[in-house]
Amino acid sequence: MKFPTFNNPVWVWDESVCGSNLIVEDNGKVVRTKNPCTMHQSFRAKIALENKGIFEWDIIIEKYCVCSWIGICASENFNYEEFAGSQQTGWVLGSSGSCCHSFRDPVKYCPSFKSDNSKVTVHLDMNKRTCAFIVNGIKYPAVSGWDLPSKLYPVVSLCYPGKFRIQFH
Repeated sequence: MKFPTFNNPVWVWDESVCGSNLIVEDNGKVVRTKNPCTMHQSFRAKIALENKGIFEWDIIIEKYCVCSWIGICASENFNYEEFAGSQQTGWVLGSSGSCCHSFRDPVKYCPSFKSDNSKVTVHLDMNKRTCAFIVNGIKYPAVSGWDLPSKLYPVVSLCYPGKFRIQFH
């Protein structure tokens, strides 16, 4: 099993690939919106999760925004100015408890988590190419129907007043 180390500098948000209304704070560990806006934009981490291994990380929603989204993306043809779940290369769980990918109708996955300090753990198994989530301590099964590629990145989509912290195991 591969587990990231907390002090590894690539386990932070990547300021070079993000929506124009999003900024990074706290040495790359926190992403937030900088101006009031109702459009969701995306931000991805620097680390590429490739080929084999099991990876886990937490997203702490320090400041909730309407429909917070957490998951994974591929970098090919990904538009950071848009919501990750509407794209062919984005796979996300929303605070409504539904999963989204590629403009498909959201699929109910778990109860909603619509409050500050909610914690979502992403469990990515690159050996099986599956993704599952732990929401506020409750583990859910792998999301069905996601055909994941061999190289992915942690991603979030948020709008004002959203503020998310990335934390690796």
